[in-house]
Amino acid sequence: MSVYYNEDFKMEVVRAYMAGEKSTADIAAEYNISKTTVREWSKKYGKECQYKNTTTEKSESDTAQEIRRLNQLLKEKDKEVEFLKKQRHSSQRKSIRGISVH
Repeated sequence: MSVYYNEDFKMEVVRAYMAGEKSTADIAAEYNISKTTVREWSKKYGKECQYKNTTTEKSESDTAQEIRRLNQLLKEKDKEVEFLKKQRHSSQRKSIRGISVH
């Protein structure tokens, strides 16, 4: 299944990459994309981002912000699910140990 990302989102990723403050792996994790995608978009959109109006560069699009916010929520929910799975698994083991066989 392929995923479509709008141009604003791609440009935001490229600007983050060009800022040089984070590694490619950090940017990929933050935006929930692969490192290869970060590099490919940077090659494709790098010059375009470089010549954009500086005021445009500073303001993020609403869509890109929403994608980042939803990705963060998804990561948090994944952590909660893993924690609950471990809790359930742990309590099941305790229940099994408490049963005595006659």
